[in-house]
Amino acid sequence: MNPKKASKLYIEVAEELDISSSLVEETISFYYNYVRQMLSNLEEPRINIDGLGQFVIKAKMVKNSIPRFTKSLENHNTSTFAAYFNKKGTETKLELLIKLEKKILEQELRKEAFKKLKYGDKFKNNLEK
Repeated sequence: MNPKKASKLYIEVAEELDISSSLVEETISFYYNYVRQMLSNLEEPRINIDGLGQFVIKAKMVKNSIPRFTKSLENHNTSTFAAYFNKKGTETKLELLIKLEKKILEQELRKEAFKKLKYGDKFKNNLEK
């Protein structure tokens, strides 16, 4: 099985749907730019992409990144405009990570509340044994 190049795939899909290949190419590039933006914005801890599955941010990575970004902000030099710009970017990433950590904690609490509601005391007792 030989993989197809994207340019040939655009043409085949365009012929099958009876539309222009540039429209197919623009639609696909728009979708994947949107997906890349969702993955890099750190807005949600879990992103579902049809046909590809779910991408989940690991809570451990978020917890380890927050102190690292905080430490780098403390030692950051802002003597030049570029250094100040970098510091502002790091501050925004830190804020996004803190918000994301809160969302992850909320999800964990919701999971525990659901398990407690569904299983009651049986769930905890089974784990202790």
